[in-house]
Amino acid sequence: MNKEKRKSVRSQCVLPAELIKIEGKDHLTVRTTAHDLSDGGLKLTINFDLDPGSTMDLRLYVPEKKLSTLLSGEIIRVKSNDKKLEVGLKIKEIDSQLKHEILTWVFPGWLKEKE
Repeated sequence: MNKEKRKSVRSQCVLPAELIKIEGKDHLTVRTTAHDLSDGGLKLTINFDLDPGSTMDLRLYVPEKKLSTLLSGEIIRVKSNDKKLEVGLKIKEIDSQLKHEILTWVFPGWLKEKE
């Protein structure tokens, strides 16, 4: 049996995102999708390889709320899945108020789950 390593509850979601910067590659604009959002991280689906330990900046969108926010994170996991790559991103920097709004919209019970 696998022991859960995550500290935060993940909420299934599908949110559009844009990669803006990946360590060593500036001025990048790659559309992607964010999944499994939590207080501390998210999962991205991409179609090119990245190295764990690298950093990236991206813009996360919540079209239904007309919200977007920039965030920075560290790639902690890369997994191949059906000709795509799933990237586990640990969030390092994000506007705390916007993060709260997004998490509350995606997963209304997240604050109760944290306690």
